[in-house]
Amino acid sequence: MARGVALKRRFPHVQTTAHRVRYGETDRMGVVYYAHYFAWFEAGRGDYLRELGADYRMLEEGRGVFIPVLEASAKYRRGAEFDDVVLIATSIEEANRVRLRFSYEVHRQSDGELLASGSTIHAAVGRDGRARPMPRELLRLIPIDEGD
Repeated sequence: MARGVALKRRFPHVQTTAHRVRYGETDRMGVVYYAHYFAWFEAGRGDYLRELGADYRMLEEGRGVFIPVLEASAKYRRGAEFDDVVLIATSIEEANRVRLRFSYEVHRQSDGELLASGSTIHAAVGRDGRARPMPRELLRLIPIDEGD
């Protein structure tokens, strides 16, 4: 590799979480209220980290490190409805000592249609709320493909 040229990293791991839409998640039009997608993103993110063996509790209690959401976005394409089973596909787009960026896609299981996509950006902070480097033990768990 030439000096000063960074390799493009790819994060190939995708974790899928299934969720059956509850009646209470729908609005008067019979579709899922938009804010519930962020809760689904959180569920997918938690399952993703658990599948890798990451332990939020150890980071919080043992190291005093928290990984809050700094930014969240979603793009809605179609509405999910009561009793639909949705699949939340979660992956990582960026992981370094400064931040983590998760990416999400929500598909209806019955027909595979993409209903929504989104992302969240996270930083590590201490108990005092000040920024800290992302814990190395967390970063080491994330599968990486080094690309060209």
